[in-house]
Amino acid sequence: MEEPQAQQPQATPPVTNFWLKEGMLRSVWSVSGYFLAVLFLTVILIIINSPIGIIDDWRIANPLFMLLAALGISWMMAVAVDRVPFMEVTGLRWRRSSAWQLAGGIAVAGLMQAALLLLELLFGDARIFLGQLTFSYVAVLLTYSLFTFSLVGFAEEILMRGYPFTILHQRSGSMRALVITAVIFSLIHGANPGIGWLGFANIFLAGIWLGAARLVTGALWLPIGLHIGWNFFLGSVFGFPVSGVFERSVFITEYSGPDWLTGGSFGPEGGLLATAVLIAGTAILYLPGISSWLSPAANSQPRTEKGATTEHKEES
Repeated sequence: MEEPQAQQPQATPPVTNFWLKEGMLRSVWSVSGYFLAVLFLTVILIIINSPIGIIDDWRIANPLFMLLAALGISWMMAVAVDRVPFMEVTGLRWRRSSAWQLAGGIAVAGLMQAALLLLELLFGDARIFLGQLTFSYVAVLLTYSLFTFSLVGFAEEILMRGYPFTILHQRSGSMRALVITAVIFSLIHGANPGIGWLGFANIFLAGIWLGAARLVTGALWLPIGLHIGWNFFLGSVFGFPVSGVFERSVFITEYSGPDWLTGGSFGPEGGLLATAVLIAGTAILYLPGISSWLSPAANSQPRTEKGATTEHKEES
């Protein structure tokens, strides 16, 4: 006579409620909590620094504190809340392609700014002058500007297209990740001087462009390079206002065309000429040859010590 088999206990289904979806914190709460925590920590760091004056240059202090806050909160959310690898969720894992994506992003953004300058000269009634500058002044200026804009690029890209972009992409899809982060990216520039509706629209498009670079490469290094290069060449090289903020520059560019075309006091980012450049830059990322060349599958094999390549297995 056969003995009755013991019944296997049924697995408890993952909890789904207002806060959780299949046992995981809903993306809206993860992302909202992340941004609020980063904002709070950044403000606290700025308040602490103000009377002490450890860093008295706001061009260094503000992005540095934002960067520290974004990294700290991203680590906390990754480890304590979502239990995922920090380097993966932020897109900062270093691969053999990371260095050339970072440097290439700066160079590509420089070419885009050269194209934008050409459009301003052709259609925006712009004129460009080279100031009476010494070699040492230019070297110090460009070094300082590259450093400060690198802080901005790292801070804003980790803030926007690091942890929150990954969470939204995984749980809500790539389109929502692109649009939501681009909207927030546009809104955080709302206090910049001279911004208008075209300025908001173009910064939104810049968020789409940078988000597309994040999607195509599967990492954050190309968007960081593009962000750094865009600001650096726009402001410190060609002498345009960067999102309404004037920078010391090698060249001085003046334009007298209509604001809706040239951007007015906000700089080219507030005009339709920049709209065309940003749309073109985004479209280029999705050209079949470019997207396949930049794809994670084509760049995810780390080099061995002998220079050979080994297959890299992504962490789940």
